[in-house]
Amino acid sequence: MEDENKTIRSEISELKEAVTAQGQKIDKIQERIGRDIKDARERMSKHIDDFEKEKKKKMQEIKYIGVEFDPNGVQKGQDEVNSALKSGFEPIRDFETAKGIVMVLGLWGDHERTD
Repeated sequence: MEDENKTIRSEISELKEAVTAQGQKIDKIQERIGRDIKDARERMSKHIDDFEKEKKKKMQEIKYIGVEFDPNGVQKGQDEVNSALKSGFEPIRDFETAKGIVMVLGLWGDHERTD
């Protein structure tokens, strides 16, 4: 009977250790999940802030620059596009033509929209 009690106490002790070890693992997992949620929340918040900032911008000017695919036209068009980019214009899109492309560039400002 005493051997049986020792065996039972030993098994109970092993179970307590196993439960404690599993509890510690669960705690670590919960901490990691908490950090991941916090990081995701911060990234989403930044994306929302960036989106709101972009939404407030207003196009101030638009340029259409033709770039012809011939030795002289390419350099002239390239210079015009580079000059516009240096002035703060951003590419919006481009259209293919029979002789080359037309670049559409926009200059955006930080003014409140007045829709």
